[in-house]
Amino acid sequence: MSGALGVTLRTMSTWNKHYHWKTKNATPWTKEYFRKKLVGASSSSVQIDSLTNFEGDVELGNRKGKLITIYDCSFTLEWSGKTAGGDDVKGQVQFPEVSHEVADEEREYPFEASLTSTASDESRKLCDVVRKELVPGLLPHFHAFRAELIAENAKDLGHEDSPANGSSSASSGTSTPAAGTGASSAAAAASSSSSSSTTTAAASASKTAAAKSVSTTKVDVSTDLSIRREDLWGLLTEPGRIPMWTRAPAQFTLNPGSHFSLFNNNVTGSIVSVDAPSKLVQKWRPPQWEPGHHGTLTTSLVENESSTTLSLALEGVPIEEEARTRDALDRFYVAGLKGLGLGTGSLV
Repeated sequence: MSGALGVTLRTMSTWNKHYHWKTKNATPWTKEYFRKKLVGASSSSVQIDSLTNFEGDVELGNRKGKLITIYDCSFTLEWSGKTAGGDDVKGQVQFPEVSHEVADEEREYPFEASLTSTASDESRKLCDVVRKELVPGLLPHFHAFRAELIAENAKDLGHEDSPANGSSSASSGTSTPAAGTGASSAAAAASSSSSSSTTTAAASASKTAAAKSVSTTKVDVSTDLSIRREDLWGLLTEPGRIPMWTRAPAQFTLNPGSHFSLFNNNVTGSIVSVDAPSKLVQKWRPPQWEPGHHGTLTTSLVENESSTTLSLALEGVPIEEEARTRDALDRFYVAGLKGLGLGTGSLV
């Protein structure tokens, strides 16, 4: 279970359970982790050559049985490639904030891809490959970092639970978003609740739902992204590309009537209508809504001169869920897509 400082609960060995505070400096391990995971990665005609300018601190500790991960670091990846004409191209990818706050808030890790060699149309194309293909392929290692940190280092703080179990719990608790609330909160609540309290909560929710009808409202969210409409449509509807911004497997078939599942089954529904590449209508719901109740999500894409406007209009949102649903659309849809490097500016 993770909190504002990345707190993860674990079972402590008997001798160490009441130890007040113990820490381990995991900065050297972290630098080596990212070097091994990222250097040598390639996509199409580009590859990562080295990791440089690593700065920051990573600390693993426990306080009265609570395992705590606190980290804030930055580094640069040097990349290279060859143009179709055989010219060598070099560049960098800077990651300015690899921190527990990014993980806790379930944001995408920001990055900036650039050229260090002479710029040309061909070299810029390679830089686009780095931004749109190479870096998204690296991000799963960032999302798995906290779980790996715990699995490999918790034993040094007296934790005796299975590293495999710890890795799985930490991963699901920090990287799976859920609509309306964070999936980290949902997963943590589910794993920490006893069967009796879960049964009681479910019964209470069922009685509440039966006692009143659902009053609903509409939530609208929009943003401009520096990507062509056809490419954005692909990111939103192709099951092989959806995980690039949701950070989770997707079940998605673009046929009216077919069912879909996103964010590790934390958003489900069905396809109502398709007007590619400009409009998609879906029946949509997170698990905390009243059983059987769906909203209608209309996704609209409008290409402008230098960007594409993404508009999300969700009708049928329970009034008590309005604020959380708006936050979820902002964080998991909009921020997830922007985490791929799609800010505002020229179309890519």
